[in-house]
Amino acid sequence: MEIEIVISGEVVERVELLNGTETVSLDGESDDGVWVMSGLVAWNIGLVSSAGEGDITLARDDGAEIFGSLLRGEVVESGATDAGDLADHEMRLEYEIDGGTGVFASATGRCTASGTLAASTFRGTWSLALDLPEPGGDG
Repeated sequence: MEIEIVISGEVVERVELLNGTETVSLDGESDDGVWVMSGLVAWNIGLVSSAGEGDITLARDDGAEIFGSLLRGEVVESGATDAGDLADHEMRLEYEIDGGTGVFASATGRCTASGTLAASTFRGTWSLALDLPEPGGDG
């Protein structure tokens, strides 16, 4: 099953830790209102562009959810220097889908995400390739 979701939302928390790690928590909704997303991504500031940890929950309007854990990713400065809420980072992330609820309870697969991250907002496209067991099958 292939799903593509365009999501915009808020950076609800952004923390720079003393060890040089930046962590952001994201909450957003798809343009069509069918999906909501919450997630977290952390990366090392300045030394490498690799995202080190993160997770994602995508919830559909019927209550079914998809869970994913970050496999790899990059969060890099975009070079925006103006004040305001311009996108200051670009993100390219890959998640392993490791289950969910409802029809996605036994889902596995991959999700790639790309988009922009600003001081208080984000926007991106999450593309999922899911394997779902056949109904009534052995899983």
